[in-house]
Amino acid sequence: MRCERGQATVDYIALIAIVAVLVAVAVTAIGGGAPSIVNAVHGQMRQALCLVSGRSCPSLRQQPCVDSSDRKAIHAAVSIAIIRVDRDRIVIRENMSDDTVRLTLARRSSAGVETGIGGRLKVNLPGRTTGAEREARIGVQGVFGFGEVFVAKDGREADAIARKLLRPRLPLVDGLPSPNEIFAEGGVRGLSRLGLGSGLAGATLDGTADGILAVRRDQRSGDVSLSLNVGASGWALLNALSAGPSGSSDRSVGLDLRLDRHGRPIGLMLRSSGSLTAGESLTPSLPGRQGIAPVVVSGIGAKGRRWELEARLDLDDPGVAAAWSAFRRDRNDPDAVRELAAQLRDHAHLDVRSYAVTSESTGVAAGVALALKIGGEIRLSNDSSRLLTAQSRPPGGLWEQRIDCTLA
Repeated sequence: MRCERGQATVDYIALIAIVAVLVAVAVTAIGGGAPSIVNAVHGQMRQALCLVSGRSCPSLRQQPCVDSSDRKAIHAAVSIAIIRVDRDRIVIRENMSDDTVRLTLARRSSAGVETGIGGRLKVNLPGRTTGAEREARIGVQGVFGFGEVFVAKDGREADAIARKLLRPRLPLVDGLPSPNEIFAEGGVRGLSRLGLGSGLAGATLDGTADGILAVRRDQRSGDVSLSLNVGASGWALLNALSAGPSGSSDRSVGLDLRLDRHGRPIGLMLRSSGSLTAGESLTPSLPGRQGIAPVVVSGIGAKGRRWELEARLDLDDPGVAAAWSAFRRDRNDPDAVRELAAQLRDHAHLDVRSYAVTSESTGVAAGVALALKIGGEIRLSNDSSRLLTAQSRPPGGLWEQRIDCTLA
């Protein structure tokens, strides 16, 4: 036993020596100003220590970026008396930086009650809106949706799948491959609207509040992801993590909890996105060893720009797991929010991206209401985005440009 204790001491000394050498290399790299080298060395250090601890170790491989995307949607709605029913069909094509293509087909149905006063008649054409609107409305709906995700190895395979997704599908004979992921979502949505004046000179205020829970299953690995819009507690996490982009609007925050095939929590991700208003730039203040991440859309107007932030945490880390458990027990507890935000700052893999976005829609909407309402609308929309900037920061590392994304 005395001999074994001596061997253990030698093993620990050897481990400490290896770590010391790696730290010295990292310090040298920092002096040379090469974040990618520093991050690679630091990542290997973390992986080695993780393996020694006997825990399940996260992959060092970075997630591919979405270089460009196209979203085609058909929306239809009918209102009779106080009943409102909506239907949406959405096809999304995402071209990834690793040359694969993700295709998503989503269907969503909403039903509920709506009341209002006034009327509207509007026609949307690409680049032009005509008609008049003097309407106030408020309502609430239950929402249910489902969909599938297909991953094609290249553009040719993606084109073949997309053609089948865009046409009406016949069960069992549609010729589609098995989906890589399936998902379902459900929840509650509140609606409000105030419209005044004509299509050119009028003003419209829309309000939408969603509480949607989504479940997604990876058909290959068996992993399950639970997604939830976390509202005020999500904004508290985001504000603690970063000062946020200036001039941002249309913002959303959500949490994704990933479970393995046995139902064991293995990962947590904070998702946030928003649009940039005209004349502003993307400047989130995300802390790191370099200080502030210089995510700036230089020399480009912010109109038609969108930002996305992702922070991924490994729940095998005991500190992270404890912070998540406390937050889950009470999402409004300031101490729990601060502790989870601190874990995000110190232990999360962060990604920040900005996109140029173009949108166009065609449709018509008409209705009249005096408490009871009758009307309907149909709209076809197409949104396209193109990656402008992408940066990432591994846990404890430095901010670096994602050259593999922006040069793809």
